[in-house]
Amino acid sequence: MIGLIEAAECAVKECERLGADEAEGFTQKQRTVEIVLERGEIQNERTKTQQGIGIRVIKDKKLGFAFASTLNQQVVKETCRDAFKLAGVSPENPDWVSLPPPRKIPPVPEGLYDDELASLTPDEVLGMVIGGYEAVKGVDPRVSIDDGKLSIFSTEVAISNSHGISLEGKGTAASFFLVCVAKEGGETSSFAYEYEVSRTLRGFSTEKVGELAAKKALMSLGARRVEPFRGEVLLSPDVAAEVLFGPVVSSVNADNVQRGRSLWADMIGENVSNRNLTVSDDGLLPYGLGSSPFDAEGVPSQKTLLIDNGILRNFLYDSYTANKADTESTGNATRNSYSSLPAISISNLLIEPGTKSFDDLVSEIDRGIIINRFSGSVRVESGEFSGVAKQASYVENGEVKFPLKETMISGNAFDSLRKIVEIGRDRRATMTSVYTPPILVKDINIVSK
Repeated sequence: MIGLIEAAECAVKECERLGADEAEGFTQKQRTVEIVLERGEIQNERTKTQQGIGIRVIKDKKLGFAFASTLNQQVVKETCRDAFKLAGVSPENPDWVSLPPPRKIPPVPEGLYDDELASLTPDEVLGMVIGGYEAVKGVDPRVSIDDGKLSIFSTEVAISNSHGISLEGKGTAASFFLVCVAKEGGETSSFAYEYEVSRTLRGFSTEKVGELAAKKALMSLGARRVEPFRGEVLLSPDVAAEVLFGPVVSSVNADNVQRGRSLWADMIGENVSNRNLTVSDDGLLPYGLGSSPFDAEGVPSQKTLLIDNGILRNFLYDSYTANKADTESTGNATRNSYSSLPAISISNLLIEPGTKSFDDLVSEIDRGIIINRFSGSVRVESGEFSGVAKQASYVENGEVKFPLKETMISGNAFDSLRKIVEIGRDRRATMTSVYTPPILVKDINIVSK
């Protein structure tokens, strides 16, 4: 076995020896500890380590890509040959310019790697799960756990290319979620979902997740229906991230822009939302879920202003789309793993918070609902959304009246961005690396099932 950077550099040299115009090696090693809860019981626990290399070869503007899950010189060289052969039979891409050259890399943001988190034993991870489990039981005996999982990740990567990039990085992360349900007198609540995600153990609490999940389940007991109406909707951070900002993420992706899949393709400098909305992508956010000093191609990470007081300012680029547009990459190339090619994605999407608390937002609702979970479809290209509002409550004259039975909502995200009433102050890191407060929007179709 050889080290990550050694394997990446070995791949580049071998591809050049074979006659490649350009080459890139991307290596990754990840250790994962997982414990799964089902029907209130710990079902399985496992520790797994995965590692491998992905190799990109460019020859005469033709791309070849191959990967392997073993890191030794023989396998790396065989994988190089596979990538080189694939480049030979691939179609020419006339838009190809170059892999990125080396650029100055910023300092590593604070809080991306936690030794304590990386060194947790399976028994210690199990103890954390038990803490969350007991917290649920401690809230109310009517609540039970339906589903849950704690995952601890420790990841190392290395990148090398034929232009001189040679970089290494590492990071840790922890995520824990619980789905709870409450039962009383023959009535069953809707499923309540709660989670925590962090790069470090600092502030990470499975007990808090358990307590909040149980309380959310209890809050939906006694649910009622309402007549259909068009009103205001207070979106929790999770729902706002999916319904409002899923289409935003798609629309600022330069690949979608260049392929004609973004409604914002020709709208730089134009108004796209309520003037109170400011959105940026920050790959250097301390403790950020998607933070790194460099992206999956070795390009420096940065903060990019996307929407400035309602005005569209920028798109997100990797090196390929930046070259096509004759601009600089924003450092937004990402990979699911060593086995995939880089693609454009957000790092940490930051929605600038407002000044009002959640209760303040509720007090401003004349007639509407609060949504904590959404189950449905969001068409990111058109912005159309429809589905079931779960863990929802009915609000009238600024007061929460009662929990709602599962309720249908529908609308268009791009319209809703313009119809934002207020943006809350308490921003949360969601599972999708969208950092958003709760957001109040108007004119949403609401129909109880």
